[in-house]
Amino acid sequence: MAEHPSGAVGVQGALSRALGADSAEHCAKLLADAADRFAVFGKTMPEALRGEWPAVVVLVNHWHALVQDVATAAAQVLPEAVQALNGGLGIMTAGAQLSAEPLRLLDHLIAEVPFSPLLARFGLDVGVGVVAIDALRRLVPGCPALDLGTSAGFPDLPEGVDPDRFRRLVDLAFRAMQPPWARVKDLFGLTSSDVAHLFGVSRQAVDQWEQVGAVPGARREKLANLLSVGELLERKLSPGRLPLVARRRADAYGGVTMLDMVAADRDGELRALTEAVLDWSGTA
Repeated sequence: MAEHPSGAVGVQGALSRALGADSAEHCAKLLADAADRFAVFGKTMPEALRGEWPAVVVLVNHWHALVQDVATAAAQVLPEAVQALNGGLGIMTAGAQLSAEPLRLLDHLIAEVPFSPLLARFGLDVGVGVVAIDALRRLVPGCPALDLGTSAGFPDLPEGVDPDRFRRLVDLAFRAMQPPWARVKDLFGLTSSDVAHLFGVSRQAVDQWEQVGAVPGARREKLANLLSVGELLERKLSPGRLPLVARRRADAYGGVTMLDMVAADRDGELRALTEAVLDWSGTA
């Protein structure tokens, strides 16, 4: 098969070969054939580590895509251990059970990737690929871990790094990847009965929406407004406070709660008021 390092075939080929590398050095050399695939990590990681929200979103999305690419390559070269599962991929566990949990674990590893000694040795671009390959190999039964050799030590971090904020924003970015419907329920701590009240429909209607994974067109604007308010507030408030704040009466909302405004079809007004009250320039 012809190789095209800058294209999808070239990337998958490089990942497939890297999965069989006999050392971290060998893995990095193989991944260099797809260096363009990893350039985004070197560009965004310093900003993400300083707690800049847009950079964190880009970093998380590209890492998620890389994990999927590595898993897809593994399904080709390790078909006994990585197989299709519920529309995605799963990895065999120690007890020979196919599970999607190892891939979810790999997804969330991005919160620690910037602090890996592998980045000190191989850089913020290809080094990220080496981390992904090494992490997957360690989760596949019978697959030898990469020979990492002598550690290069803790990587030098950019000036202004805020690890705690970075990790918190990574968690928020993963939550933001949920479907809008599930995301709103999670943000505001809503039950299906709460949702039915807010949208002026029956509980049975909500159950149907959840089964089909979408809301009717007439309800989508309200969903979008509620989601926007929730995500903006989530980055301003301490973890877990949003459900309480949304149920508290406030003068800014005319003496009612946020959820009261949504139930009264004042969701557009709520969004405008919330954006006006908070300084969004400091949210990123």
